[in-house]
Amino acid sequence: MLDRYLDFTQSSFGKQVASALGLPTPPRLERAEVGYATMPLAGKKALVAADASATATGAVLAALQQLGATVQVVPGHAGFAAVKAAALNTAVELHSEGGETEVIAPVIVFDATGVAGTKGLKQVYELFQSRLRRLAPNTRVVVLARAAADANSVEAATAAIGLTGFVRSLAKEIGKNGSTANLLQVSKAGDAWLAGPLAFFTGPNSAYVTGQVLAVGDAPKGAVAPAHFNQSLAGKVAVVTGAARGIGAAIAQILAREGATVVGMDRPAEEGALGATMAPINGVGLALDVTAPDAGERLASELKTRFGGADIVVHNAGVTRDKMLRNMTPQLWDMVLDINLGAILNINERLMQSGLKPGARFVCISSIGGIGGNAGQTNYAATKAGVIGYAEAMAPILAKKGMAINAVAPGFIETQMTAMMPAVNREVGRRVNSLAQGGVPQDIAEAVTFFASPLANGVNGRTLRVCGQNWLGA
Repeated sequence: MLDRYLDFTQSSFGKQVASALGLPTPPRLERAEVGYATMPLAGKKALVAADASATATGAVLAALQQLGATVQVVPGHAGFAAVKAAALNTAVELHSEGGETEVIAPVIVFDATGVAGTKGLKQVYELFQSRLRRLAPNTRVVVLARAAADANSVEAATAAIGLTGFVRSLAKEIGKNGSTANLLQVSKAGDAWLAGPLAFFTGPNSAYVTGQVLAVGDAPKGAVAPAHFNQSLAGKVAVVTGAARGIGAAIAQILAREGATVVGMDRPAEEGALGATMAPINGVGLALDVTAPDAGERLASELKTRFGGADIVVHNAGVTRDKMLRNMTPQLWDMVLDINLGAILNINERLMQSGLKPGARFVCISSIGGIGGNAGQTNYAATKAGVIGYAEAMAPILAKKGMAINAVAPGFIETQMTAMMPAVNREVGRRVNSLAQGGVPQDIAEAVTFFASPLANGVNGRTLRVCGQNWLGA
């Protein structure tokens, strides 16, 4: 659905009106128009800084070099010596940042893995405070912190958690021009797997992801880092439930864009729409209700017969049947629980018996409703919170098998469902986030594709909110 207010405020007259009335002016977000390039940051500058005791700077520089970035540094910053030493070890060429009249690099990465106490946090302040007025639109800021379990002192653990508040607040300050800020909590084992998350968070694929914290750790057994980022899903088979329309259709399209063969699954009543979605991407349609008693069996059989199994399973199918709990019938409760959560448990149990290829990855669609809760959605919120818990509980089990599972929690996304909301509710839903606009199905699809690909090898059992940093349930 079109956001006419956003389009209006992008005009010269609209900007004047919004400014005079003190109204928000949503930025035009830079989203991916094509798939990942072999070197996604080729031709782009990335400003790299660190605290004086940082421990992941070498991994950061190596990752940015693989991504193709031209690395800029700040010689006067307290952590410059750490960056310079890491550059010598990794043979990465450094370039001094431009003068104060120049626009800041469109990518900023700060390695704060050695920060401890208030003096350490001051180094983060010093890097960003003097540069925020010169940020270009759609700048990508990524801060790294050590995972609390790897902190070597109380002061270090305290500062690492302090960085979550810093990044979330920074995201709310810079969102007005479409810029984003995110935090990677990296374990020592996660250093080797930084290139993929940096490719996602420093590019247009994460346009609607901001103010988020994502843990990066060791990869499941047998995982191999991608040599490059172009067509990272080539040769992979991906199943997407609820693929006929909306977010499911977008997920199928973006997975196919990155090289996957997509098996789109939806209920028989949607067979026509499913075929229309699958045809342009050379996908395979499977008219099958996720709640059918034999859904897991039929899906596993189809996958084994035609493809030898699936590499990726995306559980997107879901419904809402909203009622205040005092008015909710057992039928409405059961329907939502069976489709949104029960089907995931049942289908996965069968697929793990047979129907998967080595190194398979699962991605489940949750919701910020499962994080913050909504009146009238006790059934829906229970399922979406359950999805988050399921991903956390299954992660260590799957890791032993060389597999992984993660979840994506959408916020307000422009779909047919949100288009049916009352106008006032819809407008509020769009504006109550740091980017002052709703997301689009592509935003969810990009996050799902990240989790489904080798870029997320070091991420398991996590939930990523794709909501523009929605202020409700934040």
